[in-house]
Amino acid sequence: MVSVKLPDGSQRDLPSGATASDLATSISKALVKNAVAAKVNGEIVDLFRPIPEAAEVAILTKKDDEALEVLRHSAAHLMADAILRIFPKAQLTIGPVVDDGFYYDIYLPDYRISPEDFVKIEEEMQRIAKEGHAFVRTEADDGLADEAYHRYKQIDGGNNQFKQEIVDDLLARGATLSFYQHGDFIDLCRGPHVPSTSFLKNVKLTSVAGSYWRADASREQLQRVYGTAFFSKQDLQEHLRLLEEAKKRDHRLLGEQLELFFFSEDAPGFPFFLPKGTTLFTILSDYMRGQLRLRNYHEVKAPLILSENLWHTSGHYENYLENMFFTKMKLRDEKLPDEIHDNVEEERPMAVKPMNCPGHCILFKSKLHSHNEFPLRYAEMGLVHRRELSGARHGLFRVQAFTQDDAHHFCTPEQVEGEIGMLIDFFAEVYGAFGLTDVRIELSTRPEKSIGSDDMWTKAERALTSALEAKKVNYVLNKGDGAFYGPKIDFHIRDVLKRSWQCGTIQLDFSMPERFELRYVGPDGDRHIPVMLHRAAFGSLERFLGIIIEHTAGRFPFWLAPVQVQVLPVSEKYNDYASKVTQRLVTAGFRTEANLRGDRIGYKIRQGSLHKIPYLLVVGEKEAGAKEVNVRSRETGELGAFSVPAFLERIEAEKLPPTLVTEERSSSSSLST
Repeated sequence: MVSVKLPDGSQRDLPSGATASDLATSISKALVKNAVAAKVNGEIVDLFRPIPEAAEVAILTKKDDEALEVLRHSAAHLMADAILRIFPKAQLTIGPVVDDGFYYDIYLPDYRISPEDFVKIEEEMQRIAKEGHAFVRTEADDGLADEAYHRYKQIDGGNNQFKQEIVDDLLARGATLSFYQHGDFIDLCRGPHVPSTSFLKNVKLTSVAGSYWRADASREQLQRVYGTAFFSKQDLQEHLRLLEEAKKRDHRLLGEQLELFFFSEDAPGFPFFLPKGTTLFTILSDYMRGQLRLRNYHEVKAPLILSENLWHTSGHYENYLENMFFTKMKLRDEKLPDEIHDNVEEERPMAVKPMNCPGHCILFKSKLHSHNEFPLRYAEMGLVHRRELSGARHGLFRVQAFTQDDAHHFCTPEQVEGEIGMLIDFFAEVYGAFGLTDVRIELSTRPEKSIGSDDMWTKAERALTSALEAKKVNYVLNKGDGAFYGPKIDFHIRDVLKRSWQCGTIQLDFSMPERFELRYVGPDGDRHIPVMLHRAAFGSLERFLGIIIEHTAGRFPFWLAPVQVQVLPVSEKYNDYASKVTQRLVTAGFRTEANLRGDRIGYKIRQGSLHKIPYLLVVGEKEAGAKEVNVRSRETGELGAFSVPAFLERIEAEKLPPTLVTEERSSSSSLST
């Protein structure tokens, strides 16, 4: 017999060799109908895997997020099967689950899969789904001599070098080769999968993009086909509706339409901000600076380029080398002026900073500090540069140069919990000001590639856990995803389309202060190593700006809009009056412009609407005579005639960002999952 412990704490005895499917059958027919997979001792497995003795088992149903991941993993296999049926010369590589869906990387050099091919691929997927093939797990007990391995090898021609690399890596690590078969299709996979292809009726292909094998630009170019899957048709349709809405909100398109920014091939991955975009960027910066002043931060500015040796000290050279830009000297040949020598050896090689923390360590070390100055908070709107592959760049979301609202807190160990508590409330207020109130917190622990002792990491992880629990904040544990120098708390915000974005971060670092030999004078008169907190609320101003553009669809709240008011004379005769009204609003502190072009008033109104300006003021003979303006609101339409003082009084209340630090907003409920 096998004794099983259920989530409610009850025990259930089953025959030896019983599976999670047998367990579901013993509980209820309804559970059998909705069962997708099982969680056995914390591991998600197929329903038909035998249950070990004294296991804790939970049946995952269609309502569970983890079950949706299993469904999408299975859908990736379904798509690969369909692609091979339609394109027999294709070779398969990998097909993982990603946020909101899955993808499969395909090697097919003689044909480019396009969205026009999606219909026939989806039709083939539907046929396979209706056939209801069971997903069957097989392990290659005899290694490369196993029959399952040979079926897998032959499924796409028998000469797939990508598969062979994967298999060789697994065998070198001593891993088991496991396969999943449905019908005639078989794929190397850890699993788990849904019971059969009949679960995969609500699947849709969404896009196709280029990629490189193992993200190496020197390797073969692949075609990455994306898709998504849901348990219900309604959920799929709602997701597709949100995707269409996301296309309309694409910040790259709105950036061009609203004249905010653009990109040039002469600076790949480096945004050019136009005047309105620069205004918006400055508003974000000024808003954050105002928040910093309220919290006793000291704004500093460190150099953009620092010695390469500094990055060895910090650990970035060892852990971040591939993402860094290094300066290289060029010299003309003394005898042959037309000949240029590249990469000339320098006495002190330099690197462009990918992060601000080493610069702040140097600033801290420039004088001896007392514990009475702690917590000492250095802040910088720091421009950093990080190399990104062309395929990874995406508008403002993934650039090669960006500005961090970066800060580093130097404090005593006893002050850590209070600092983190303050930051949790601080971040809640910042996100709330932009209408981003759905926030999820992750605690990320030590990664494989890290610096510092085991004791140091244990102490740091314990401190972050204690701070979160003291604030009574719900959080998710994300094992192995910390920064290389310390564990971290990440803030994931959900926008109006329910998409999740990782923005803020709080990182606890016992290592870097020691590596830079930082010291402060404690109350005992001795010198001690400070604790260092790395933190950013926006994260990257560029990326946060992209999020806000898409969250608002370019309809920025009045306090944030680059142009808050536009004055529109009905003809050139009223340009002088329009200019006087504009100047009065500018003097009162509002971002105002006049459209003095000779276009018809209807065209001017339409242009102002397309640029999503909060208020349009139409002025003509009647308005000029009465010293009034005719007001059109972006949100509520025509408001009629106002005197200029009355209009100023109306918009004064909208001038500043909303204050959302109520007792409820700053409580733990504002940052629950």
